[in-house]
Amino acid sequence: MIHYRSFRNPDPPQLVKLWHACALGRGAAEGFTTDAFELLVFSQTYFDPAGLIVACDGSEIVGFVHAGFGCNETQSALDKSIGVICVAMVAPRYRRQGIGKELVKLAEAYLTDSGAQQIQAGASPGADPFYLGLYGGSQISGFLESDPLAAPFFESLGYQPAERFLVYQRAIDKQGWPVSMRLMGIRRKMEVATTEEPNSPTWWWMTHYGKIETLRFLLTPKGGGHPVANASIMGLDFYLPKWQERAIGLFDLFIPEEERRKGYGQTLILDVCRRMQAEMITRAEAHVPANDTAAIGTSESAGFQLVDTGVVYRRSVKPHAEDQELSESETSDAAVKETIEFSQTEHRTD
Repeated sequence: MIHYRSFRNPDPPQLVKLWHACALGRGAAEGFTTDAFELLVFSQTYFDPAGLIVACDGSEIVGFVHAGFGCNETQSALDKSIGVICVAMVAPRYRRQGIGKELVKLAEAYLTDSGAQQIQAGASPGADPFYLGLYGGSQISGFLESDPLAAPFFESLGYQPAERFLVYQRAIDKQGWPVSMRLMGIRRKMEVATTEEPNSPTWWWMTHYGKIETLRFLLTPKGGGHPVANASIMGLDFYLPKWQERAIGLFDLFIPEEERRKGYGQTLILDVCRRMQAEMITRAEAHVPANDTAAIGTSESAGFQLVDTGVVYRRSVKPHAEDQELSESETSDAAVKETIEFSQTEHRTD
């Protein structure tokens, strides 16, 4: 008998064990302990146990879903109109029994009851409350195509692809460096400075990158003046057991409008990679929106190659006309009781 309940304090060891058992693809960290979940998930000030729902067979956790919310435009607080299903997984031997579908249904109910007006499956920048540093790499960009079960599962529930992000990587221990007269000219006129964080980090930034080792790089004129490009890097330490190499993630690349198309982005990225090579880092990663042709061009000009694609799925939160009852094949394994009082008692699936 499968029953469903919200998170309890003794659950983390089983959640970590389940994560590792589900084989979530190249973009999911592995080999970490419960300390990683504590740092990046449970310690968040907005963590709500009711949003992390587990499926249990007796005392064993066999699946879980975690739902949360995005931030407002100023990144100063949650925006509960934006609901996010961050993760959803079921142990391999318990799949195709309707458990995943029921978990998502309960997560959707939690989000809509809390005020969500839209729901997306797969986190994205600004709507990524949990798991940065454990899934996606340098950024959470929906569910990765290298996570093979995500797309068919969410599409079967009525979710449709809404955004795509391209995941680029380059080796920085062996691959050569681009050479051009323009790059040489920029290096003569510009220098790179570093700082640990933005000048005015937002609350959302601190809840995410404030928990991870980061460094910010600024490309500035040697004679003084405002930066013409800046970017940040984060350590991808939790990926070391999976990738078997030390890697950094590039994020928040910004070039002022009037300074674009001058080679500054390419120059800064290459300088960052050279510096990381001296620190025995062997790989760099960056995520780019699939419709941002300028960022794609900058990444590829710096020697980055496409390794994966992230997809964000969305669907209407309006109730379905027929409540999407389980199919006959699912019902034979998972007949759901009609009355659910999840907030007060455990919900069970026989």
